[in-house]
Amino acid sequence: MSNAMSPHPLPIDLPDDFTQTPSASHSVKSDMPPPPDVEPIDHQNAMAANRSQAPKGPLDGVISAIHFLSRICGIASASMFAIAMLIICQLVFMRYVLNESTVWQTEAVIFLMIGATLVGLPYVQLLRGHVNVDLFPMYLKRGARMTLAILTLSCGMAISALFGFYGLELVIEAYEGGWLSETIWAVALWKPYTALPIGFGLLFLQFFADFLSLITRRSTPFDIRDDIS
Repeated sequence: MSNAMSPHPLPIDLPDDFTQTPSASHSVKSDMPPPPDVEPIDHQNAMAANRSQAPKGPLDGVISAIHFLSRICGIASASMFAIAMLIICQLVFMRYVLNESTVWQTEAVIFLMIGATLVGLPYVQLLRGHVNVDLFPMYLKRGARMTLAILTLSCGMAISALFGFYGLELVIEAYEGGWLSETIWAVALWKPYTALPIGFGLLFLQFFADFLSLITRRSTPFDIRDDIS
């Protein structure tokens, strides 16, 4: 058998002509139409190639500053999640080991988890971690793909600006009205509400940085290489 004669014997019995076929791993027949002639997206390599070919100028400082703020948001969000976990551990110890009542722990964990989610929005956008479907943009031509990317970023900026504005309005109203949570802790609600304008405001800036990078050719639509069309 050819499996025994080959320098790297295969672990299973396969036809003799399998090892002689260069594209044996892609030889499965299917009635489905072939996908477009594209390669899997390597986001890190694609972004590195785009940065090496991107134009240089004063705009780089603005984009870098916004990216720095987004990374700060990521650190703050991770810290808030870690603090919430520690508070949960302290709550369990107080209630089930020391048999003592808890006053502020549950509410603090809720506010921290919600705040971490909101503050972490720009960092997730920086990493392209939000839910994204690349199949449709891959089927589009280069011009249509650019148009779709501009439309998507414009919608993102509009929505984040809207939530940021009304979030700031809510914080001001809660501060001036002296709103307190209806619990024993009675925390001033304007403090946890600040996560709304901060998170969505910085998300707007991150969308804006992505928009600037796109229209100045510092990045490609949906991080898909320009040679794929």
